[in-house]
Amino acid sequence: MNEIKLRTRENILEYAKKYIKIKNNEFQNSPFYIDEKTALNAVLFISLLKHTDGDLAGKPFQLLDFQIEFIIDIIATYSKEKKARRYSYALLFIPRKNGKTELIGAILLYFLFIDKEKGKKIYCAANETEQAKLVFNAASSMVSQEKELNEICHQYKTYREIRKKNAKFEDFIKVLTASSETKDGLRPYVFIYDELHAAKDGSLYKVLEEGTASRSNSLCIVISTAGYNQNGEMKKQYDYCKKVQSGIINDPSTYAKIYEPDKNDDWQDEKTWIKVNPALGYGVKIEKLREYFEKAKNNAEDEVSFKTKHLNIWTSNAGAFVKDDDFIKCNLGELDLSKDVYLGIDLSATTDLTALAMICEVNKILHIDFKFYAPELSARERSRRDKVPYLEWAKQGFLTLTPGNSVDYDYLIEDIIALNKALKIKMIGYDPWNSHEVAKKLGEENLECVQIRQGFATISEPLKEYQIRVLKQTLNHNANPILRWCNSNLVVDKDARENIKPDKKRSSERIDAISALVTAIATKNSIEKPKINVYETRGIRFL
Repeated sequence: MNEIKLRTRENILEYAKKYIKIKNNEFQNSPFYIDEKTALNAVLFISLLKHTDGDLAGKPFQLLDFQIEFIIDIIATYSKEKKARRYSYALLFIPRKNGKTELIGAILLYFLFIDKEKGKKIYCAANETEQAKLVFNAASSMVSQEKELNEICHQYKTYREIRKKNAKFEDFIKVLTASSETKDGLRPYVFIYDELHAAKDGSLYKVLEEGTASRSNSLCIVISTAGYNQNGEMKKQYDYCKKVQSGIINDPSTYAKIYEPDKNDDWQDEKTWIKVNPALGYGVKIEKLREYFEKAKNNAEDEVSFKTKHLNIWTSNAGAFVKDDDFIKCNLGELDLSKDVYLGIDLSATTDLTALAMICEVNKILHIDFKFYAPELSARERSRRDKVPYLEWAKQGFLTLTPGNSVDYDYLIEDIIALNKALKIKMIGYDPWNSHEVAKKLGEENLECVQIRQGFATISEPLKEYQIRVLKQTLNHNANPILRWCNSNLVVDKDARENIKPDKKRSSERIDAISALVTAIATKNSIEKPKINVYETRGIRFL
């Protein structure tokens, strides 16, 4: 792909019309549709702009297929009922040098000059000023190349602002960084956050996101490559988008276009490079990738850089302990809790998720059921702020909401007492760190409870058993969505002896269901496979 073949505007619009038709056919029985006029106006406007950098500088915008799709999806997908845009969040997760900066700059100009909203406050945000300027400078250069646009706006290079002339309302594009003095009170119509993986924290993003709450058609756009920070804001958003794409979380307002290798792709194979770099030849050149690859083969730091920047691989990601594809296969139908049942409790710190696991082995299949609890006010806030679908799970009957802002453990206790009348509860396992009062009340009801400490020695075997049962499909979870979510969040810690336990600090979100489940398995195994520790029975002797 040494020569760049320029695309005609007719060809660009032809592909746009084809894509609109395909999408609207897909949407026939859904609550959404593509507004053809809006879609074509957006594509046409952007195709009239000119490139600002590289071999294509000064030439008409060469919209590639993936860029046309992105424009149409985020700008022109509407709700049939609300007549408002479907997406309030869009992620473009793509390796470097694939034209994302110019594309987003052009999209922001569409919102400033063509979109009909009143008071279009548009922000280019990033951790550092130099990064935030990239999209702004691309947009500014495009305006400078178009006489008609130049005449209807002011460009303030010092303040990094493009502002429409003679507008009845405030219509502007402005740079904003984490170090900007004035951030509170912002009400963005649209904002982009560039290279979010570099953000030290999510504070600026949260300020901007919360500022969009009062606008019905607002849009947050995040553009980024992979990074090294596994606990940062970008990784959290990436994980969330992957769960939306896989169906773990149902969020029709979130859109993600993610370019990365599949798990079995060879990072050294040029087919993988082509797959994850959709603008190859127009942006990054294959010759350059080969050059970077030769360095990567001989230097560990260059390998990490190549994988992260050019293949979009999170370089320190250890991978899922139980892969979602394997987990899904363990929906074996109706649960059977007719034999001895063991319970495991994982209590929240009062403001989040509390989990009760029930396990019962029948014909070598471990059937697992759950009850979950969360304070209603906290659940509503989490649903709004973090887009965790607590309220949807409550409507579906998977989650009990307790009044107020802290969980009421009496709901848990009452449910266990009721379950004891319906099931053959053999024993209840609990973490002694924060469950003494609950265990005491259950003991008063003549329910046998046992302490299950959450250390390597106690938890390693039941956690490994969970993984093995999933792989062998000797576990039936009956498609519990909260368990699936917790499983997708799980990261494990390992000691020098290869013992493992759930790592709550490194896990991306709540893992309470897994903690309750392995506690229940440990409880079951403590009776069925007793392991006596001589030091616990007679203490330590000194000879």
